[in-house]
Amino acid sequence: MNVSYALDSLRRNWNNQHWYTTVFNSYVAGRLYRRLKGNDGEFVVEKDWDNLLILDGCRFDLFEEVYGEQFEEGFGGTLSKIRSRGSGSPGYLRENFQGRDLSDTVYVTANPFVYKVLDNPFHHVDHVWMNDWDDDLETVRPDTMVEHAIEAYQTYPNKRLVVHFMQPHHPFIGDFRLSEDRGFLGAKAKSLDEDVPDVKFVWERLREGEVSEDEVWRAYRDNLVLALEKVGKLIEAIPGKHVVTSDHGNAFGERVKPFPTTTYGHGDNLHIPALVDVPWLELPADDRRQIEVGTEESSDINYEEESIEERLTALGYK
Repeated sequence: MNVSYALDSLRRNWNNQHWYTTVFNSYVAGRLYRRLKGNDGEFVVEKDWDNLLILDGCRFDLFEEVYGEQFEEGFGGTLSKIRSRGSGSPGYLRENFQGRDLSDTVYVTANPFVYKVLDNPFHHVDHVWMNDWDDDLETVRPDTMVEHAIEAYQTYPNKRLVVHFMQPHHPFIGDFRLSEDRGFLGAKAKSLDEDVPDVKFVWERLREGEVSEDEVWRAYRDNLVLALEKVGKLIEAIPGKHVVTSDHGNAFGERVKPFPTTTYGHGDNLHIPALVDVPWLELPADDRRQIEVGTEESSDINYEEESIEERLTALGYK
């Protein structure tokens, strides 16, 4: 940990009991988990797929509920639960993709961490979060991701395709939205030419009892519905074997066993079931693509660090 950052954080939060819990979970419980249990998550790149569709921050029980009620009949396929190699996006990305030769793969992403933590092991990366970020919603819309994914397939028809949606990760932009959600308030303020309010993110508000678990679950659920509706269109447009999965889940106050602490949202160290149990939906495929290995495309893209930090902040990572 950076010492100056730690001292500044302590100065700002010395009287906040929730801050001490967060620090304990990240730096004590998380490290102990890694030492005692290791990492028994599955490597997704070693599995059989042509198109890997990642729904960011989707816990298994949420997916099972929504898929079974609204999408199973239309999608078909086989749903199972697998263990992710990360309880947050950075860990998931490093564990699955870093240090590999993935010149047979194109990555289309709404998540800035692909640029932030990976040394580009792919043939090509489309950073949709930089080029088509929705300033009002403070995220990348799932229909925008579908457009970029179809374009990527048309450009690279013989590559495996990873499409990393931002939903159901907040901000919640589905039919039901939390009235005090940063994304909602930010869009409202911008439309009225007002300053964007500095408000708490949803997991902090849930932890402190400012919003109910039922409300958050409903907004979270509708965000997944929105994403799966767009996933359905992508499946129809691109041939090959599709797998729908997630990088990690979100905690709703689950206990960090064997410790007495609880956690909300997600972090990169806590490999508890709420965060690492994710869906693995394999869809039937009659038409498989011929995948070819190719050299990595040269790229001189360098995004401004300030722009990256702004988008990570909007998504609750900062």
